[in-house]
Amino acid sequence: MTRCAAALSLACGALLWGAAASADSLTYHNDRFDVEGRLPVNFVAGPAPQNGDGREFSSPDDSGTISIYGSYNTTDSIAAYREQTRAFHENDGAEIAYEDGQQDWFVLSGSDGETVFYLRVEQGKSCDGDVVLGHWLIEYSEADRVVYDPRVGGMAEGLRVGSC
Repeated sequence: MTRCAAALSLACGALLWGAAASADSLTYHNDRFDVEGRLPVNFVAGPAPQNGDGREFSSPDDSGTISIYGSYNTTDSIAAYREQTRAFHENDGAEIAYEDGQQDWFVLSGSDGETVFYLRVEQGKSCDGDVVLGHWLIEYSEADRVVYDPRVGGMAEGLRVGSC
């Protein structure tokens, strides 16, 4: 990467994430699964899916996307869901570089070719009392790591499931 390209990448990063650094972030709330998550205020919402499970947001320059959504756990535990999710990514050619978690949450991060991803999943209960999983997924290009990597973890920690 040339000095000019690196400087431009850092300058764009400051614009993209300046709002997040100053605590001017948006909170998206999904009523169907009672899942909410944070994202930079300048990310733009894509169309709502028909099933109402969440939303995808894009950076103004389309260098990254953040998806916040809920689902039912189709396995018998969050540990099994974690294994299933890891296997899905690995079978799709991704390399998992970071993994962490506890009894009610997990994180998987890695790359799939030139795309970096960071997925945080939390288990909770919806307002209806159903056990649900909240997802916060960011995807961005390897070239934009310097912009996104330092801020991803803090944003993902804003994921919440079950505010009732």
